[in-house]
Amino acid sequence: MFFLNKNNLNKIILLVFCIFYFIVPAFAQEDSPDAPSGTNVSYSSGKVLQIISEKVNKELEDSFHTEQITQTVKVLVLSGKYKGKIVKIDNQLTSNPVYDIKIKAGNRVILSVEETPKGVDFYIADQERVPVLLILVGVFLSLLMIIGGMQGLRSIVSILVTVVLVFFVLVPAVLNNFPIILMTVFIAIISTFATMFIVSGINLKSLSASIGTILSVIIAGLMSSLVIKFAPLNGFGSQESVMLWADRPDLDYTGLLTAGMIIASLGAVMDVGISIASSIYEFKNVNNTLNTKDLFRSGLNVGKDIMGAMSNTLILAYIGGAFSLVLLASNAPLIKLLNLNSIAAEIASAITGSIGIVLCVPITALIAAYLIGKDKNKESDTSVDVDKNESEVST
Repeated sequence: MFFLNKNNLNKIILLVFCIFYFIVPAFAQEDSPDAPSGTNVSYSSGKVLQIISEKVNKELEDSFHTEQITQTVKVLVLSGKYKGKIVKIDNQLTSNPVYDIKIKAGNRVILSVEETPKGVDFYIADQERVPVLLILVGVFLSLLMIIGGMQGLRSIVSILVTVVLVFFVLVPAVLNNFPIILMTVFIAIISTFATMFIVSGINLKSLSASIGTILSVIIAGLMSSLVIKFAPLNGFGSQESVMLWADRPDLDYTGLLTAGMIIASLGAVMDVGISIASSIYEFKNVNNTLNTKDLFRSGLNVGKDIMGAMSNTLILAYIGGAFSLVLLASNAPLIKLLNLNSIAAEIASAITGSIGIVLCVPITALIAAYLIGKDKNKESDTSVDVDKNESEVST
């Protein structure tokens, strides 16, 4: 049985903080590919102390025909090798919201520190967003603990397990050219069993949900591979994949697309799987006379109500993630819109994930009905034999 005392709880909270504050931001940092030879680039946190001046840059305005403003700001370095140093930095505003970093006194920023044989240069790389994200994570974890209690704590542990599996097993494996799809399926299997057993305990309910989820995700993954092959999709449907290709052209990008589809659908399919298995388990507890066929039919009826809502949730999640792209392409002819590589990839991801949800209903219902029904029937038969023996002894 899963058990955590107060000391372990404190360790878990500390681990959560470390992951989100130190490890996750490390994945977001990247060395500048255009840095000259001999230049060492690192990143530090900083705080804007003062906007010293703002001047219109006429030379750049004449070149770009847009408003160009150069800010001179005073920044205190808060971390890294130059912690405590106060530097003056020029921040260029180009009237382009994609590239402009709008700052004011009191803002926290990320500094790019370039060390060259001639000296050290500081640049404002971006605004620092980690503190706000940490607050958001803290609110989420607190709500899990307050509302869920011990179950919420188990959920936190399962999230940590999934994060560790993805960032410290799957990502290094992919970058080291391990088979992408096989590794993704392996991570999905481990994550599913870990999540189910941690959250719901080690029992037939969790086992049924895990098996049903894994089989459904594998089938959805196979369908994703077929769609990617015959559509065809090249795996470059997003700006991030293009940026990754510039650095790692040796990776299998169609495999990465399949892996992304599997990972994206895993959570929703898990949700359906545990809902079906839990329902069947409760049906059997309430009425121990239900046989496997009755349990399967009841689980299927529950699943019919769930799968519509969950499929809709998954599709809306994909639409929300690609909403800017949808708006951009809204004025394009339908035949052009549906055949865009990025749009087709999102549609394929949403549909294959929904197929996994739909398949999870009968698969999990069948497995749970068999395992739970069989187990409960054995308990019932044993109790009947015990009652019979007691009756004979009494006689």
